[in-house]
Amino acid sequence: MKTSATVSNDDINAGAQGKGLRNITAIEWCSLTLAGLGWTFESYDSFLLSLLLPTLALQFGLSKAQLGLFTSITAAGQIIGGILFGYVSDRLGRVRTALLCVCIYSLFSGAIAFAPNEHWFAALRFCGALGMGGTWTAGAALIAETWHASRRGKGGALMQMDLPIGAILAITISGIVSNSYGGLAGQGWRVLFMVGALPFFILFWVARKTPESPIWLERKQAKAHARSQAMAASQASGDALNVRGLVTAFGFIFFLQYLYWGVFTWTPTFLVTVKHLDFVHSLKFVLSLQFGAITGFLLFSAFVDRLGRRPMFLAYLLVGAAAVFVYILSANPWLLMVAIFFTGFSVNGIFAGAGPFLAEIIGNTASRGFLMGLAYNGGRLGGFIAPLVIGALASTAGGFVLGLATTIVAFIAAAVVVFFAPETRGKSLS
Repeated sequence: MKTSATVSNDDINAGAQGKGLRNITAIEWCSLTLAGLGWTFESYDSFLLSLLLPTLALQFGLSKAQLGLFTSITAAGQIIGGILFGYVSDRLGRVRTALLCVCIYSLFSGAIAFAPNEHWFAALRFCGALGMGGTWTAGAALIAETWHASRRGKGGALMQMDLPIGAILAITISGIVSNSYGGLAGQGWRVLFMVGALPFFILFWVARKTPESPIWLERKQAKAHARSQAMAASQASGDALNVRGLVTAFGFIFFLQYLYWGVFTWTPTFLVTVKHLDFVHSLKFVLSLQFGAITGFLLFSAFVDRLGRRPMFLAYLLVGAAAVFVYILSANPWLLMVAIFFTGFSVNGIFAGAGPFLAEIIGNTASRGFLMGLAYNGGRLGGFIAPLVIGALASTAGGFVLGLATTIVAFIAAAVVVFFAPETRGKSLS
């Protein structure tokens, strides 16, 4: 694996003034391929659970609240794994850590296919989620440290765009398996998890061709030499200044995670039980959600390095609040389709700026991977809470609507955090 490849910041900066796709360097493309594909397959695994909730309810005889626990267990594993592997990536390297995390979630995803009951399912899901959480941390740090500041936002957005691509992959493969097995009950859902064991074998070869982060390599080399007291004091001061940025990053991600897990986890079930759509029909709406997300990522990537992080975040939060409001109240199928499209556009698309924003607001520190993991995956507490809250309220149609309405409050809270956050566009990292 080329974790020891000789790559300098000068290599990255070569031709860096351009912001178009044609100016992206080979090193930047390599990092995007590894981080993006890792995120695609992690998204497949995550979204698969939301698609299978109705099937698992029948398979194991579970209530909606118990189904919500599956999702919350996943979020808990991602929180712990994201923080743990953020720490590991600061010591082992971004590339090695990304591949290790993919190996973990691939192994346990395949093992879920053989789960005999809900207890084994939950335990294996938690273990796999440890790797799922670490995948984002290592990949986002690799992108932030590899892409030039003038297009770092674009790199982060392109990586995040693989989130809806993974969800569409889950929907497509679910449809194929469902047709082949006459539904997802019985052996069908197990086959879907067996497919989740394949990513490691794909990404192993990608990782071998991906150079390690030049910033991480330089820090590793510098750490091997004695540092002067002045340098140590400077570093300590820089770490101290990260506290405000860390708190801001955590708050922002907390509310985004509440939105994401609250809306996306329950969308298929909501469409079936409240909107009274058959599952095939509801998949069309879920696809609208994901294509809206892809559009949101593309638009974000096109403008974030020009307009800045804060304006883009605030615009997406405004669109999302309006879309979710219509989505949970409308009974008109066409209006519902449009609302769901813009829900995906905003709720999913806003994550396009998460990686670069966290790296920039946390600043320059030897613990960037750990702190990014702490902020992003600690913020997943919002994702842990949302399924439980909405699942507990979803015993009636009115309660289901009320549960999803709590996401409107999260939109407002996220906007407040962004309003008081500093603009970080173009900030240099070292």
